Amino acid sequence: MSDLWKRRQHAHFLEMLKYLRYVLNDHFVIALMFLVGGLGYGYSNFLKTFHTTSWWAGPLIIFFLVIILQIGRLASLLKKADPVFLLPREHDMHAYLKQARLHSLFFGICIEILGTAILFPFIVIAFHFSGWQVAGLGLALIILKFGELSIELNQLYQNHAFIWWLWVGTRWLLPICWFIVGIYVNVWLTVILALVQSFIEVFQENRQWTTRSLNWHLAVTIEEQRMLRIYRFFNLFTDVPNVHGTVHRRKYLDGILAMINRRSNNTYVYLFSRALLRSTVYSGLYFRLTLLGMLLLVFVPNLYLSLFLQVVFIYLISFQLLPLLVNYNENVFTHLYPIKNTIKIAGFNWLLARLLIATSLLFAVVVGISNISLIQAILSLLLGGVEIWILIKLYFPGRIKKMNS
Repeated sequence: MSDLWKRRQHAHFLEMLKYLRYVLNDHFVIALMFLVGGLGYGYSNFLKTFHTTSWWAGPLIIFFLVIILQIGRLASLLKKADPVFLLPREHDMHAYLKQARLHSLFFGICIEILGTAILFPFIVIAFHFSGWQVAGLGLALIILKFGELSIELNQLYQNHAFIWWLWVGTRWLLPICWFIVGIYVNVWLTVILALVQSFIEVFQENRQWTTRSLNWHLAVTIEEQRMLRIYRFFNLFTDVPNVHGTVHRRKYLDGILAMINRRSNNTYVYLFSRALLRSTVYSGLYFRLTLLGMLLLVFVPNLYLSLFLQVVFIYLISFQLLPLLVNYNENVFTHLYPIKNTIKIAGFNWLLARLLIATSLLFAVVVGISNISLIQAILSLLLGGVEIWILIKLYFPGRIKKMNS
């Protein structure tokens, strides 16, 4: 089982590296540098103007500490065929899952250290903590993370639905209580309480797995859902074969389609609009990137950085929607339509332009409200309009020609 885990861990590592090459491209790295720089600059200015008498500092720190604790799940790397081929070795699977817990803990430790480092100056200013006290909070996070992963491992040996209130209590309520003690009473008492909680969780896991069988279906389902979340993130930057979108009827959106004039020139406008509204791949990409861009613009106070982020996100959205153009290429009936390819491309450009204009309007509203400036909102809208014109009229014709060749 140890060899099986090592092989799967190595294969998983190579797969993540393969997709990270597409994520960490030149455009994204530059955007990330500007984003980190802008957020760091804004965070620095916030700390300079922060008053230590603010009552909300403690609840805010506790909130972020608990959120940091939730990042990362047990990565079992189980496959769909494992219940068939590994069933005879079920008793040995516990050793395999313990290695998975250590692997997941390493990722969790990295997140906890990074999160604690970001909160470090805020905690020091707000509560005059020493470096050792902040490190104590980070240590409590790591200890609680190990206990949390043990609960997830124990869940795989449950043959009934996991009790939701127990899940909420161990993952949210108890950590909130411990961090309240750490912030307002004593940090090292929080470390002790975290140790006690994790010890109980590990003890329960070690005691129960010997008397219960592994719930293979649940274990495989949880791992597939975890990987699907990762693949969906990668799918924002490149095509991922493992992401298969589903189609929903969505009858409540028929009113939007009814607004399209049913002329022969609008055939592909209707088809592309229907595919966008019904497919979770295209609609999910569009709404996720739009919401993510709006969220980032809220926290970016610098005008130039916000305009740069807007340009990047409009480009990303348009680039990710390009495959919609060939969505019907494998449908033989569309080739029977007496409609020229130029009308098809014009229909796609019509829909894409309106989607990008809607996104640009939302970005402009967010920029204007977050900076309380009508001028910045107008600048954002003008820049978005110019970029959309360049993409539709100058950039995408060449891209579409390559796709059709």
